[in-house]
Amino acid sequence: MVKRGGGGLVRGLGPYLLLSAALIAAYLHLTPVRTVMHSAAVIGIPIHFLASLPSTVLNAMQGHLTTADQLRKEFEAIRQRNLILQTRLHRFEFLENENARLRTLLSATPSEAEQVTLAALLAVNPDPSALTVLIDKGSADGVFQGQPVVDSGGLIGQVTKPGLFRSKVSLITQEDQAVPAQVARSGLRAVTYGGGPNRPLRVLYLDRNADIRAGDLLVTSGLGGRYPPGYPVARITGVERNLAEAFMTIAAEPASHLGRDREVLLLWLPDEDTSSHEKEIEIQADDD
Repeated sequence: MVKRGGGGLVRGLGPYLLLSAALIAAYLHLTPVRTVMHSAAVIGIPIHFLASLPSTVLNAMQGHLTTADQLRKEFEAIRQRNLILQTRLHRFEFLENENARLRTLLSATPSEAEQVTLAALLAVNPDPSALTVLIDKGSADGVFQGQPVVDSGGLIGQVTKPGLFRSKVSLITQEDQAVPAQVARSGLRAVTYGGGPNRPLRVLYLDRNADIRAGDLLVTSGLGGRYPPGYPVARITGVERNLAEAFMTIAAEPASHLGRDREVLLLWLPDEDTSSHEKEIEIQADDD
């Protein structure tokens, strides 16, 4: 039965094999047959194109389609990068004025940029009078007490209660917070003090003839070693000169967003040894 089946298969394929051999011989030796085959091939081009169109389109789209998760991750990476770049750009005005005053020192080597770490806000009190925020970085990440914190607008404040995995940041609007600053336009040294809830910052003890006016930007001066120089602190909103008093009354609004951003940056001064700070603070596992 196997032999008969095999013979039947051969007999069934025989005509097709003979036809194929005849067509091949005709294609090789007869010009009209070759002409007909070429014409048939041309006619089949659009048919082949239409048949392969779905797979061609799919292959082309595979290089351009991106999942929603990928888009979210790319957007988040771009947004975080933009925050870092914005904080760097804030220093340009300060550096431009500093360069104009110190152009005789153009050959000096520029200082190394500060190390920064991105942190997310865990809790922001909706009460406008709240003067602290909570971030998701703690001593396990190298955060130390007194570490400066900035956002895309400028200086927010400093870490006042570092925990193991999260830390409390006191805003510069607190009355006990003082920031050494200088006027970006003139270089005039000043110190800003928190005004308390819903009150402007105060700039105290400036002589009434000092070169400062409404609209001036105050940036960190770097004095005291707490805050690195060049970060925006506040914008002067009002200057009152009273001839009966030796000092001016000056009000300013913080340049930062004071916790309205979703992320902030923790700063380290160049070559700063954070381990010494970590030894000075007590790690707190439970935060308020």
